[in-house]
Amino acid sequence: MAEVERLVLLTVTHDPAPGDRDGEVLCDADLAVLGGAPEAYTAYAAAVREEYSFVPEPDFRAGRAAVLRQLLALPALYRTPAARARFDAAARANLTAELEGLTRINS
Repeated sequence: MAEVERLVLLTVTHDPAPGDRDGEVLCDADLAVLGGAPEAYTAYAAAVREEYSFVPEPDFRAGRAAVLRQLLALPALYRTPAARARFDAAARANLTAELEGLTRINS
């Protein structure tokens, strides 16, 4: 149970220790949605908005934009070579497109 708890808590920071293969794989799996097809990512982003429907639109846009900028600033979104090869380019494109949409709406 302690190991399951540890792994679940890693999804908060997505920052497993070097050499923590289980943590790396789990974090990569948790972030895989970011590297999906644009249509799938759009559905994911809409679900995030719905989850935070209680947050006023301007506050949500500002907070979400901050999260997206933070993700885009990371040197690597994914820890394993397989996930980097499969998801990184698409994830960065999806995150950038969502951020641009939020910025356009916010302007």
